[in-house]
Amino acid sequence: MNRSEFFKRLEQGLNKVSKEERDAALDYYNEYFDDAGVENEQKVMEELGSPAQIAARIKADAAVKRLEGETKPSMKKGISAVWLVILAILAAPIALPLAIGAAGLAIGLLAALIGVVIALVVSVAAFFISGAVVLVSGIAFIATSVPAAIFSIGVGLLVLGVSILLGILVVLAARGIFGNIATGMNKQLNKKSKGDDRNE
Repeated sequence: MNRSEFFKRLEQGLNKVSKEERDAALDYYNEYFDDAGVENEQKVMEELGSPAQIAARIKADAAVKRLEGETKPSMKKGISAVWLVILAILAAPIALPLAIGAAGLAIGLLAALIGVVIALVVSVAAFFISGAVVLVSGIAFIATSVPAAIFSIGVGLLVLGVSILLGILVVLAARGIFGNIATGMNKQLNKKSKGDDRNE
């Protein structure tokens, strides 16, 4: 593979990255090649790894930066950032069994966390529905017993309020957890990449 083929593949790998980030990456690696000189192009390509590996790292970095830059990142963006970091780990130039093990662990933890979040959301929804049922039954009691109706309406409103509060806490916790996982995994990937660069 020559330099132009390398950059063609790198640009294709960065097709889903913003134009500014793509241009910055391409400029950086062009300067890297220029500094090394024409005679060292093959050596530089060996040091850097494949264009797919570089693109995976850039995408993971970009996803985590976007996530960190948002004041209210969505849970979906957090999960997307985690998946991009997992893909970058798989593309990283480390031993394949280690990459598979790390990716398997990350996927397992992510699946467990998604399961916990789903269970919490379902629990909060059930709590909310039960509060609504108690509230409606309290309204129905008005004709038969005013004190029982007031008690039921009060309990129903209390349960509804607590369930809404719990729902907000679950969403905020999920956003924070997924964002921190993506950031942590990306830092580990960058440490590993820098360590590989030093070893070469």
